[in-house]
Amino acid sequence: MNSVSSRLKAVAITALFFALSGFVLLGCIWALAALPVPGLEALDAYRPHDTIAVLSDLRLAVALSAAFLTANGIVIALASDYLDRMIAIFADVLLMLMAAAAGFVAGYWVLLRLAGFANFMSWDFARTAIIPPVIVFAVSLISPRWARSSWPLRLAMVTVFLVAAPFVLITLP
Repeated sequence: MNSVSSRLKAVAITALFFALSGFVLLGCIWALAALPVPGLEALDAYRPHDTIAVLSDLRLAVALSAAFLTANGIVIALASDYLDRMIAIFADVLLMLMAAAAGFVAGYWVLLRLAGFANFMSWDFARTAIIPPVIVFAVSLISPRWARSSWPLRLAMVTVFLVAAPFVLITLP
């Protein structure tokens, strides 16, 4: 598993790269829509807020975070080097996916704000959106080998993860 600092750096770079990508993509859409070229009429009808709505729907991140908690419980219950590596990779993939979505929305948000559109993001949403990646990141720091170091600890960790997962689903949007 990568160090904490390298993982945080990867998440930040992913978010920034996708913010830039979203910014440039929306700029390209608007630039192409302004051209009098046949076949590009559909770009005039493009609604960036629809794309943002899809990417900022937290249900996917919440469901995958709950699944990650459940998977961690299962991995700790079982003893397998393969599963230990798999759950570490799953954590990194989830973090990159969440960072990419957040970055893309941020890139669109910046360009839309520069173009004079009203602010559509609230601090309440931002605070809620940060919870799933924090859960995944924090849990991924727990070594399955350490969690299996004693039967009482193993049982406690499995129980906590399997009980926490449904609560993540019902308490987050």
